[in-house]
Amino acid sequence: MEYNKNAGAGKKFLEGILVSFEIMVLFMVLQILVSFTGTVAAMSAYMIQTGNDVQDAQYALWDIMTDSTYMTTLTVVATFVSAVFSVPAYWIIWGRKRTEQDRQYFREKVLKLKPFAMIVIASCGLYYLAILISAVIAVVSPETMESYNEMMDMALGGSQMLAMLAAVILAPVNEECIMRGLILKNLQRFFSTPVVIIIQAVLFGIFHANWVQGIYVLPVGAALGYVAIKSRSVIPSIFMHLFYNMLSFVVILLPEFCQTGIFAISTVVVSAVAVWIMGRTEGA
Repeated sequence: MEYNKNAGAGKKFLEGILVSFEIMVLFMVLQILVSFTGTVAAMSAYMIQTGNDVQDAQYALWDIMTDSTYMTTLTVVATFVSAVFSVPAYWIIWGRKRTEQDRQYFREKVLKLKPFAMIVIASCGLYYLAILISAVIAVVSPETMESYNEMMDMALGGSQMLAMLAAVILAPVNEECIMRGLILKNLQRFFSTPVVIIIQAVLFGIFHANWVQGIYVLPVGAALGYVAIKSRSVIPSIFMHLFYNMLSFVVILLPEFCQTGIFAISTVVVSAVAVWIMGRTEGA
């Protein structure tokens, strides 16, 4: 669909936002449907095996919903199904349209040690920034943070291997193809780069469907959007997202000091300064 350059600012804003919002909702609904189907299948299997009626199965539903192993498996399946659609959709609509100039730019400017190091350093800073934001939320609203922790334990508290598969592999690929692929590319048709980065970061927060993640992933989403635009590809943002999520499994293995507020603040500051300095000397 060609964009009418004579359209008013209001129409331009609504068209860009609505299409992006529809894409996001479509994939959210897809994952909800997969999760719902999995839950119904588990209840049906329970009824067949036990011979109990629907009322008894309803009582068993609570056991299913609180089974962390089953819920982790369901998270993996829902994310995988979403990726089955998001990856081809991104490639068909945008990925295959990359020009030879884009590929050359990627080879000469992106596939270098410095951009890789900047992504790793920035991911560490963003991870600890998320920890600090979460700590503030826990102080302001302990109930909200407690509910969030319970939800995360439910979704990823089962098999460690499945949790890593969902969080470190499937989620980065799926979410980047949706957010920095389909949505960001659509927004670039309507808005300037700063506006695109802000809007897609907000949508990224909404996509997580809970207040805690919705708030602390805003700077993460903004950084991922910047990386995708700067590199002209979702591949670096997928790697950054992957490394960022992997830190949640790595940091708990580090010495206790690495999980303190002082260390978190220091890491955020040092990471920000390091990325800024490296960015200034990028052309050197």
